Amino acid sequence: MKSFALAAALVAASALGALAQQAPVQLSSAIQTQIRAWIPGVDLSALTTAQYAQIVSLFASPDNLSGGSDPAGQVRAILNAQ
Repeated sequence: MKSFALAAALVAASALGALAQQAPVQLSSAIQTQIRAWIPGVDLSALTTAQYAQIVSLFASPDNLSGGSDPAGQVRAILNAQ
């Protein structure tokens, strides 16, 4: 009986960990506003963790956001790649 309870606890813990990894992530309102200014109507509600990380990384460097580096195109590529 103890081993069954332990196995059930391990399965439950694994399931919770999987749900936490798949939980939607949300960008800051400032980043969302800027992206929506570049790409009107874009849906940012279901970003993957990888997309979130790439976009935050993009916005972390001012060099990435200069006009010559096409930040809107970079965001489009990130959103379409996943």
